[in-house]
Amino acid sequence: MVQVSCVLDYTELDKLFYLTQIAPRIPRRVFDTHVHVYLPEHVSRVPDSVWLSNWALESSRALSADDVHECVRRLYPDTEYRFGAFPMPVAGIDRDACNHYLAQMGREGKLVPLMLVDPQSDPELAERDLIESQFAGFKPYPTLAGDGTGNDVGIFDFMPREFWAILDRHGKAVMLHLPRKERLADLNNVRELLEARDKFPNVHIILAHLGRSYCPYFLERGLAELGDPTGFLFDTTAVLNPAVYDIAFDRIPTTNILYGTDLNVFLWHGKREWDEREYHNLCREEFTWKKIRRPREVEEQYTLFLYEQMRAILDAMDRHQLSPEDRDAIFYGNARRALGFTA
Repeated sequence: MVQVSCVLDYTELDKLFYLTQIAPRIPRRVFDTHVHVYLPEHVSRVPDSVWLSNWALESSRALSADDVHECVRRLYPDTEYRFGAFPMPVAGIDRDACNHYLAQMGREGKLVPLMLVDPQSDPELAERDLIESQFAGFKPYPTLAGDGTGNDVGIFDFMPREFWAILDRHGKAVMLHLPRKERLADLNNVRELLEARDKFPNVHIILAHLGRSYCPYFLERGLAELGDPTGFLFDTTAVLNPAVYDIAFDRIPTTNILYGTDLNVFLWHGKREWDEREYHNLCREEFTWKKIRRPREVEEQYTLFLYEQMRAILDAMDRHQLSPEDRDAIFYGNARRALGFTA
């Protein structure tokens, strides 16, 4: 399976959706905290079976920093769009080459880089590279430890405490995908998050995908167990469910929410259905994971998933009557504080 660079299939329907649903409401500045950037040669050793192991990996595309800029210029032509980036955290990726490329792109001002680390990374070398290459923080991932599923490991298994201590010394960030099947609703995850917050207070802890809460059950239960969310940041990546956004805007301070997309996974047309605990992707494109089909005339009316996500966020902001200052914080200011980039 060849990972190809970005070719954005942008239709007249997408353009109309942008002009009517997004353009009147999108802020002037946007910072996307959650973009995967890597080159095809960085994943040449990753077997096809890995890419086909789940829908997100199959849907992903190798994007250079320039590819991302090309995509967002087309997607959001009226917006100053910047982004934070890290590699695709998949077994077999050339971690060192990815990190070197991201550091170079960071020096050129094309992105804000986070360094991919795993439990086998040398802590001393990781700390040196973190500072010398001006990374904003670390990007660990549950599937890079244990049996590769992410379900049999704890937070400190794939992000050892010595790596937390490095970030704490330098006031850096961690982009954290929660392990275990229950994600934020898992009591062991909550216990470990509270330990990380208390023992490493200078780390900007970003919980990806609102704690992987694509459905309301996980965020509702997780926040109830977590208690005061102070000390944690939550990015909105890949969340479309209005009920999840309602919980987030009711229970999480707007100073703790960051905009993110998973740009490299969602360059396809579709939407999502869900219940309290499960979601199902609908798409126009013919992926092997496409199990739910609608009549062709229905699927042809799907817009880009990224646009569906943006509309969901903007609609939730309208429902909750967020102020211009709150919107700016979510779309830009909070990320600047967490990742330490200049305006």
